[in-house]
Amino acid sequence: MRFLPVDSLDDTYWYSFNDEPIATGNPYIAPRLSDPSFLLPDESPDALWHLFAHTWKGIEHYTSTSGLEWKHEHLLFLRAHSPFIFRDGGIYYLLYEIHSRTYGRHGEKSDSSRIMLTSSSDLALWSEPRKILDSEDVPYASFRGGERRISRPQLLQWQGRYRLYFGAGEAVIPRSGIRTGAVLMSADSYYPEGPYEVNPVPLIAPDPDSRWRNLAAGAVRIIPCSDAVAAIGCPYSYSPERKKAISSMILMRSEDGLSWSDSGILQQTPEEGWASGSITSCDARYKENEETWYCYYSAEGYPDRLPLRRESLGLLLGKKR
Repeated sequence: MRFLPVDSLDDTYWYSFNDEPIATGNPYIAPRLSDPSFLLPDESPDALWHLFAHTWKGIEHYTSTSGLEWKHEHLLFLRAHSPFIFRDGGIYYLLYEIHSRTYGRHGEKSDSSRIMLTSSSDLALWSEPRKILDSEDVPYASFRGGERRISRPQLLQWQGRYRLYFGAGEAVIPRSGIRTGAVLMSADSYYPEGPYEVNPVPLIAPDPDSRWRNLAAGAVRIIPCSDAVAAIGCPYSYSPERKKAISSMILMRSEDGLSWSDSGILQQTPEEGWASGSITSCDARYKENEETWYCYYSAEGYPDRLPLRRESLGLLLGKKR
């Protein structure tokens, strides 16, 4: 995949492919489909689109011939969350987060959080997963005294090394109870498998003076460019106009991958419809033969007849202005 200059994203306009989701989980068994990560056909070993996302059961694998209609292949890893697919030469690395559960007098709690890595040459057979980072080794993994969590890992080649970006801490959004990453952290290694040296300072954190992230940094998807690094963040903020917390998809940029500035907005939580609860995560890639950005995102809303929140996948397309 060819990397574009970071300024090209500022010259892109975005629009929804459809008013309805392009992929949903089973409404009765696994109603929440979250955190997409995908490969374009020219990146995959079989010229198909490949998408990974998670339900409460674990990481699910989907394929497509068009990128618009998806076929469910199989469940990859039980109780795993937030997959990220990364190609390095002929090897595909899948990163994800997993956490232990304990059950006590006050219900279910998470007592440990880990980032795992597995590899494959064909996206079908995967190596035994190995731990590459533990929440016990990460500053800010506990946010305001909460459980220690690290989440939403992603990998980037940077200046001859591998940089691991991940969320740390768990912020609980008022009224909705949505849980998301409080801050964005990073770690560096000479090998995808580690060991990783953690940068002790958050790259992005809640800012009470920010219009977009005065509650939480949320999910952040890093986009490598030819001359810098871009990202699409899904931060949370309180909206005085709506009198509630909302999420937004914000375009960001960085010269060194550490210091970030906002450069535009893709969309906010809509006031009605399937995505009116919250935009939770996204992944974006440029399809060169169509001169189009594909941005798959997960968002949640409330069903008409079920007491559970539904979370599904939508699609934004980006074209040069």
